[in-house]
Amino acid sequence: MYSKVKILRVRGTRRSDREIYADPGVVGHLAMCQVASWLEIKLFAPGTDARPEPIIPVLFDPVLVAMHGNKMLFRGLERQGDQRDANSATVMQEWSVQVMVEQPADIAHQPHRTSS
Repeated sequence: MYSKVKILRVRGTRRSDREIYADPGVVGHLAMCQVASWLEIKLFAPGTDARPEPIIPVLFDPVLVAMHGNKMLFRGLERQGDQRDANSATVMQEWSVQVMVEQPADIAHQPHRTSS
């Protein structure tokens, strides 16, 4: 689903309300999946191929903290350094997610790849 995500923490420390408000967020396809015994939330660029890479660091072990209308707050863990290294240090991270009813106009006009 198309969503706008704002990352609320930097290296585990909460950003100021002013910084969060000024942040335009990152728009993409939001996906949640289970890998082994933990959940992951990822944000992918629109129109990516069959094996897309997330456009922001993955949120591991997410917990839905709050939900109101089309907005959700997730709290989880973010790996520092190499995102593929399961032994990397982690810090607390929060995502403010706004689900978008319609595809944003600037994305709607981009060519989308289809798998063959």
